[in-house]
Amino acid sequence: MHPKVSLIWLNYNSSKFIELALKSLKSLFELNYSNYEVIVVDNCSTDGSFEIIKSFLEKAKSDVRVKLIRTDRNLGYTGGNNVGFRARDKDSEYVVLVNNDFIMHPDSLEVVEHMHGEDSVGAAQGITLNPRGALESFGIILDEMLAGHGLSSGTSPQSIKRPFTVTYVLGACAFYRVRAAREAWGGRDRLFFDWAFGYFDDVVLCLQLWNAGWKCRAYPIITGRHFQSRSFGSTPKNPFKIYLLVRNLLVLAGVTNSRYKHLIPLLAARAAATMLKFNFTDTLLSRYVLKAFHDARNAVAALTRAGFLIDLYRAPVIKLDLIDALQLITARRKTVIDKINERITRFYFGRTSASLAALGGTR
Repeated sequence: MHPKVSLIWLNYNSSKFIELALKSLKSLFELNYSNYEVIVVDNCSTDGSFEIIKSFLEKAKSDVRVKLIRTDRNLGYTGGNNVGFRARDKDSEYVVLVNNDFIMHPDSLEVVEHMHGEDSVGAAQGITLNPRGALESFGIILDEMLAGHGLSSGTSPQSIKRPFTVTYVLGACAFYRVRAAREAWGGRDRLFFDWAFGYFDDVVLCLQLWNAGWKCRAYPIITGRHFQSRSFGSTPKNPFKIYLLVRNLLVLAGVTNSRYKHLIPLLAARAAATMLKFNFTDTLLSRYVLKAFHDARNAVAALTRAGFLIDLYRAPVIKLDLIDALQLITARRKTVIDKINERITRFYFGRTSASLAALGGTR
């Protein structure tokens, strides 16, 4: 018998992409796996999508057990998935978080079997594809500036043949061992900080897992296609999205011991400027950025008082020299990231003898 799995599928105001959302939901009932349930959490949608999804579930012909939960307000990615996590079957050993813009491959739960065979793995992902079928992610490795890296975008998914130890797994289709997640939170029944709402939540949880003695792995199983950013929208000038990205990056930097934690606010400011296209005359958006810095400072102070600190170096991290770190704040950022991604690709395919930590740098 396969270990029990709870799939948590989160919805919020998906009417603008309802056909994709229903394809995503439908894919959850077509998996080649014999022991799982589906938990649908609607984050108090107000656009009619909840009613459409409820009707779809009522008409679905499947032996898979379904739990439908509607929250009384929008709790975001973090709060909504926490609700789903607490609603899991008591026998579930694994939970899988699936975005409503992610279409699962029928064999995707093979990732669970790989995890089950490695007792030390607390979180995992497979090979996620973009809408064109090209590689989107095979796990992510952080550097000391908290920038993410992975296999080069031109890597063929079919060439990925072996597992890879990574810093964190992509939240669009993330696999977690229930026992590991609970240990990471000191026995509490949650996955994330409710207040985080969205962005960098997957990073924080995986770093917590590393700090609790667990590993994060990527397995060579295609798990599906990700039609990214449908819920928040792809527009870069969404004020709340900018606020969350900046605030949560600053909070993450504040609770880690990165050697460059005092440079990371400059990285956050650069990211905000890029999203604003350097137009700080937009009063509303600028106000959101300032609020993000203010709220992050207060959150870091509260977390530090509570003893919530993360040792970044318990996880695989690419070390940078000062010049590399500074270049990530400049116009050379993409060049630096592309070169590190290429070095990771050569490392994964055994084309270099360098250690993972030594992959930083552009020279």
